[in-house]
Amino acid sequence: MANNEFELESQLQIVNQAMAFLNNISLEHYQQVLKPHFTGSMGAHMRHILDHYLALQQGLSSQTIDYNRRHRDSDVALCPNSALLAWAQIKTWLIEISGLDASIGLTIVCETSLTINQNSQTTSTLGRELLFVSSHAIHHFSLLLVMNSLLGNESASSFGLAPATASYLRQSA
Repeated sequence: MANNEFELESQLQIVNQAMAFLNNISLEHYQQVLKPHFTGSMGAHMRHILDHYLALQQGLSSQTIDYNRRHRDSDVALCPNSALLAWAQIKTWLIEISGLDASIGLTIVCETSLTINQNSQTTSTLGRELLFVSSHAIHHFSLLLVMNSLLGNESASSFGLAPATASYLRQSA
């Protein structure tokens, strides 16, 4: 996946959407929790998205990706500028790995139970995990879109829009 320029471009679209969103959000709104509908702030969602990219980045050299690794005490959840810096670093990393073989084998570790500490492992590839983290980001972008809307703010029309939905809308036009 990553050795295909078009697919790298789709990853960079995710990064650019996140950065554009962050450039247009106030600190107050970024930190606000919209109870009872949400249990976390926009900053917490942004940190969660970045945690998945960071897990992939940090585990790539050992070929073991632990999605349980979280950075809950990170400034990213509290400060849009910290999140912007983190996305800029992810962008640089994506460009750096763009020449890697997408079929590199990876072991994925993830907790799977709410009631007991249970980690499951499975195999995957770099290409598949890049698809996962970008799809996961889009899913959370759609939540951020709703949160931002509830605060009376507008977001880009493509923010949180799934690529398959964008294709459907283009074909329907």
